[in-house]
Amino acid sequence: MKAKHILVLAALCSLASASVGVCMNTAGLFYNPIAEDLSVSVGSVSLTVTILTVASSFSGLLVPRIMKENTVFWIVACGMVLMSGGALIMSFAESVFLLYAGSILKGFGSGLVNFILITAISNNWFYKSHGLITSVILSFSGIPGVILSPLIRSMILTYGWRTANTGVAVLLALLCLPFLLFRVTIRPEKQGLKPYGYEEFIAEKEKGNIRVISSADENFSFHTPLFALTSTYMILVCLAAALPNHLPAYAESISMAGISGIILSMTLAGNIVSKLIFGIIVDRSGARNAIFLCAALSLSAMTVLILHPSELIVLIASFIANFTAANSATGVTMIVSDMFGEKNYSTAYPVISFIGSYAMAFSSAAMGFMYDLTGSYTVIFACIMAIQAAVIIVTMTSYSFRKKELV
Repeated sequence: MKAKHILVLAALCSLASASVGVCMNTAGLFYNPIAEDLSVSVGSVSLTVTILTVASSFSGLLVPRIMKENTVFWIVACGMVLMSGGALIMSFAESVFLLYAGSILKGFGSGLVNFILITAISNNWFYKSHGLITSVILSFSGIPGVILSPLIRSMILTYGWRTANTGVAVLLALLCLPFLLFRVTIRPEKQGLKPYGYEEFIAEKEKGNIRVISSADENFSFHTPLFALTSTYMILVCLAAALPNHLPAYAESISMAGISGIILSMTLAGNIVSKLIFGIIVDRSGARNAIFLCAALSLSAMTVLILHPSELIVLIASFIANFTAANSATGVTMIVSDMFGEKNYSTAYPVISFIGSYAMAFSSAAMGFMYDLTGSYTVIFACIMAIQAAVIIVTMTSYSFRKKELV
């Protein structure tokens, strides 16, 4: 791997850290402090993530239309300003309405630089070990939470949530800078380079060891059972993906407030590890088996969280519960690629991501209000169990349908 490939990889990892890792995955630490300070419900505060996600989905739809070699720098620069500015506005909020306004800006900025842009570039730059490299990049959406959650939690307790949120605004800007400083291009050919592993990829393709889906490329349509199945998969995994932001509040609800900061770190560690495992399995036996494993592990962890026998067991279960993150990030990119092929990836993925964003937006708010109504997370965990079972069924159906279509 040449030095430029390494710099591009680092820049994409940093961008994933900003757009998802910091922008979304540390939001749960602020729910209770903001709710108490502004005298509002947890559900009202968790609605900020709903708004952020919806705004992100709209700007994400724009990315394929505006992303060109001469615009990608400015897209990321704009995303950086919007995310940092939105976080800064939220620091001065005296009501939920200013929180919501800041969330709109943060979300719009996040959508410009998140997985749609990141995976489009990584698909062009990295051919060899594509599953693992994609997983490494997307795993950085969880790394900031693991490293920074205890620090942010400590800042909230020591200096207040406003100061901590200002720190988040600065961090978002810093994490976007590598992409801008390294002048990352959409395609390596623009810089006189070949994708990483290009020669090996072409050799394996000529031997017939690499299957490239192309039979339905010319007949791609959004109005097909295959697109409906893939969209259903996206909805399900995004419904489940909203859970980690609520786990710190869950710890407090069961009188384990002392581990609320650690529990988010554990879920985000699960985010990282699951994506790395997912990538390894994809390269060896395909995305379908990786999806099955992550869904099954997350389902089993819900039972443990319902019982919450001890702090240690809860921490371990929280780690395993977020294996669903691999399915909602790397899993989506892989299943879209498998279902629609390289040619239509850029057409299908943004729309499917848009659909999933609404599912996550609904789920985040619904979980907050479900807790407000019941005073417990038991019903929420039971719903996640049903969702993971459905993920397995839909994935089996999708691959079976695609196999028949290719015959």
